[in-house]
Amino acid sequence: MRLKSLLLLILVPVLVAGCGGGSSESGVPISKLAASQTCMSLNCHATWTSPGTGAVIADEWRASAHNLKNGAGCADCHEPHAGHPQSCSKCHGGGSGVATRNPDQAGKCGKCHGLSHPGDVMVAQAPQHFGNMTASQLNTKYRASYVSSHNVNNCRNCHNPHNPSGAINIARQWAQSAHGNTMALAYAYYDFKTMGTVQSSSTTFESNCVRCHTTTGYINFVNSGFVDARAWGSGSDKTKELTTCNACHDNAAGRAYGYGLRSVPAVSIYYNYSASKSSPTVKLNNNATVYPDAGASNLCMPCHTGRAIGKMIKDAAALGLNFSNANMPNGHYRSAGATIFQLGGYEFAGRSYSNASFLHSSVGLGNNRGTGGKGPCITCHMTDGTSHLFMPVTLDDSKAITAVVNTTCVKCHDSSFQTSHTAASLQQRKAGYAAALAMLNIIKSGKSTSTNWDTFLPGNGANTMGASFNYSLLSSEPGAYAHNPLYTKRLIYDSIDWISNAGMDDDVATAINAAILPGSITNPITKIAYTPAEIAVLKTLAIAYLSGSGGGRP
Repeated sequence: MRLKSLLLLILVPVLVAGCGGGSSESGVPISKLAASQTCMSLNCHATWTSPGTGAVIADEWRASAHNLKNGAGCADCHEPHAGHPQSCSKCHGGGSGVATRNPDQAGKCGKCHGLSHPGDVMVAQAPQHFGNMTASQLNTKYRASYVSSHNVNNCRNCHNPHNPSGAINIARQWAQSAHGNTMALAYAYYDFKTMGTVQSSSTTFESNCVRCHTTTGYINFVNSGFVDARAWGSGSDKTKELTTCNACHDNAAGRAYGYGLRSVPAVSIYYNYSASKSSPTVKLNNNATVYPDAGASNLCMPCHTGRAIGKMIKDAAALGLNFSNANMPNGHYRSAGATIFQLGGYEFAGRSYSNASFLHSSVGLGNNRGTGGKGPCITCHMTDGTSHLFMPVTLDDSKAITAVVNTTCVKCHDSSFQTSHTAASLQQRKAGYAAALAMLNIIKSGKSTSTNWDTFLPGNGANTMGASFNYSLLSSEPGAYAHNPLYTKRLIYDSIDWISNAGMDDDVATAINAAILPGSITNPITKIAYTPAEIAVLKTLAIAYLSGSGGGRP
C-alpha cells in the first residue's frame, strides 16, 4: 500500500502537467497517452463506462483523435486540481470537487474548439456551428447552423466527448443530406425557432414550423404527444438549428451520442384548416389523423406526413365550405409517410384506391420478407442501416437516377416476386411520373383558381380543388412514384380525368394528346426546365406511365 501511494505521488505531477500546457518541467512535450495513464490505472478510472454509449471510457479515448493525434488528454478536459486524487471521498462523497466532472457542461470543449468563453455563441470553429454571422449579414438572409445556442456547453447532443471523431464519417454524410444543409433556401428565409405557437397543435391555425424545422421543436413535439409546437427562441439570437443528431438519437436519458434511437409512439397529426373568408366560416381542428405504427420509422412520420391531406377538402365540403371563395389546404413538402400509408391524396368519389398486393407500408415491420424491424422509412432510406445521406439511390447533376444503393430493395424486387429494380427502370418511372404531373398542371391551367374553385363547374368545387391539391401535394413529393406507385398513378389519372372536362369518363389519354403545350415547361420534380427534345415526348411518357400498354385507368 505504501508503494502504491508513493507511485501515485510520483505520477501526479505528470498528470497535472498534461493540463493545458502538455509539457514537462523541462519544457519537453508529453504525449497525451503518457499524461493520461495515471487516470486509466491504479484502479481509478480504468473501468468507468460512458453513460451515453455504455463502453469503457478509457477504451473510447484511446481510439479517438484526442489520443491518436495527441490532441487532448484526460487532464486537458477534466482539469484536476493539484494533488488529485487526494481521496476517494473527494469524488464519491460530495467533496470539494477536485476535478471537472462534466467538462462539456463546464464549457471546456471551447478551449480547443473555438468558443472564446462559455456562452459566447458568436465565436465558433466554423460558420456551420452557432451561426458566426457578421454584422452585415445580420440584416439580411443568412445561413442556418448545424446547432443553435441550445447546444452551447452541450456538444454531447451530437459528439461522444471521449471519442468525438468516432462517428465523423456519418456526420459528414448527414452534412451532405437535406437534413444537414445549412445553405437551404428555407433556412435562409426563415428563422424557424421563432415560428411556433403557445396553442396546442391540435387546435391552432397559427404557424408551427418549429416542430419539424428545428431539433428542439421536434423533441418538444414528439415528447408531448404531438401537441407542443411552441417557439423556443428569439430573433435576436442569430443561430439557427437543423435536424441534428439528437432529434433521432437519444438513450432515454437525454444523451444522443450512444446513437440509440429515440422512442416515438405511433404518430397522430392534427390537420387544421381555417377558411375565414368563406360564408359560412369553416374551421377544421381538434381531429387527429392516426397513422399505423411504423416502428422505429415513427421518428420520421411527424414531419413527413405533410401539413394537409385530401380528406380535409371533403370534411370542409361537408361543413358547407363555399368553394367560390376558399383557400386550398397546403400539403407542404416531402409527405412520403402520408403517401406510403395512403392518406395523403384527394380521392374522387366512386373510384377505388385500394391495392391488396401493396407491401411498402409493411417493409421493416415484423421482419417482413427479411427486411428487419425498423419500419419502412429507415429500412429504405438508410442504406444497410447506417447511411445518413437518406437516399436509396444516387443522382447525377440533372437529378437522374444513376444507381440503386439500398440493398433492401432486392429482398422484394427480384425475378421471383416482382420486376427487378434497376437504375434505368427507376429513372424511367421517375421520368414518367414527372411527365404525368406536368400534363396535369398544363391541363388544369385556366380551369381553376386559387380562391374560386366553382368557376370550372359550379357546385363541384371540391373535385376541382382536389385535383389542384393532388398536383401540389405530389409535385412536392419527388419519391411518390416509388413510395406508393399504384396509388400515385390513380391520384394523377383521376385528377386529369376530372379537370379535363368535369367528368370521370376515363378520357385521360385523349385529354393529354389534345393539350396545347407551352414553349417552356419545368420538370415538376427536378425543378429543371425540360429541353425541346424532352417536351416533344412529354405526352407519350405521361400516357405510358399512367396507363401502360393497355390504356385506361391504372
